[in-house]
Amino acid sequence: MLTINACGEISKSAMGVAGKMNKRKDHLNRVLFLLLDNIAWLLVGVSVVVFSLLSDRFLRSYTLINIIPKVVPIGILVIGQSFAMLTKHFDLSSESVLGLVAFSAALLIASPELGGWGTMLPGWMVIVLMLGAGVLIGMLNGFMITKLKLNNLVYTIAILITLRGICYLISPSSSASSLGEGFGWLGGGSLFTITVDGKPVRVPVSLLFFFLIFAAAHVIARYTRFGRNIYAVGADRAAAEAAGIRSERIIIAVYTISGFCAALAAWMLAGRMDSAAMKTGENWIFSIQAAAIIGGISLKGGRGNMIGAMGGVILWGVLNTGLGIAQASPWIIDAILGGLLLLAVLLDAVKNRYFVRKTLKEQLSQSQVGLSDNYLNVNRSLAQGAK
Repeated sequence: MLTINACGEISKSAMGVAGKMNKRKDHLNRVLFLLLDNIAWLLVGVSVVVFSLLSDRFLRSYTLINIIPKVVPIGILVIGQSFAMLTKHFDLSSESVLGLVAFSAALLIASPELGGWGTMLPGWMVIVLMLGAGVLIGMLNGFMITKLKLNNLVYTIAILITLRGICYLISPSSSASSLGEGFGWLGGGSLFTITVDGKPVRVPVSLLFFFLIFAAAHVIARYTRFGRNIYAVGADRAAAEAAGIRSERIIIAVYTISGFCAALAAWMLAGRMDSAAMKTGENWIFSIQAAAIIGGISLKGGRGNMIGAMGGVILWGVLNTGLGIAQASPWIIDAILGGLLLLAVLLDAVKNRYFVRKTLKEQLSQSQVGLSDNYLNVNRSLAQGAK
């Protein structure tokens, strides 16, 4: 019996030490996961410090105020992409939806002398047409992917190429301009003007709109039934359907949101530039994907939030502005932004591995499989030791 008690005490002591080590390890993993999940905001802070040291121009009020307005269209596209990615889908057509809608709007408003079709429709009517077109394209994408079971990646790439080709087909000129103050208010208008160091600094409408639309997206994703269903479909579509969630409707809805966001971004961009061209938004899809992923939206679906995605967009804006002030070579800028995309994918892979291990550990801790056999083996060993 003494041997049994001794073995029991040693076993309890060893289990206690192992338990403390596991708790410490879990705590460190949670901290690491939290850092990885908010890496975009950490990189924003580091980038601001670095560019501030490289040039005193970076911290000027005009520069800081205009970082975000430059990337608002990309930010809106990231919202649409994030909703799609949360359901474990992709919408790679969004840049071409933006390009076609923006260019068509410019052609409808501009006079023939300025590259338009000559219809010269009022701005408010064109805005309604733009948003309606974006919704219809997004809805069609969702329908084709869910009802016809088309691969979402290949299908949206095909739409990306097709819509960009249509931009060239409908064009009487390479660009159209002079779209009117009313049309351009959201993208290029001012809320008010402040005076800094004796100089007037304009505060854009788009700056406020950027934060409002991300706040709205965050509320929808986190605090509504629709948002919870999006996460459920992305995490485990079969389980979501078993729980009564109509996954096809959710997927069609997120593609519709993505199309609407593309049209809204087109309005913002064309309004700010007071023009649009055949190549408007071309090659933006890489920036959109990188900003969403570095912001914590998982490629595996079901994880991420809009606040992190907003951090990814702001990081993109800080890098573009800072590298421009530093007069970096275009090749260096491409290399840095490409490296950021690679970093985003690697971080997502690390988080996915951690999440899988954590889930498996939780499942095993709640399972009774094998415990009875192990218990019998331990008892037999202790009994033999007593003899």
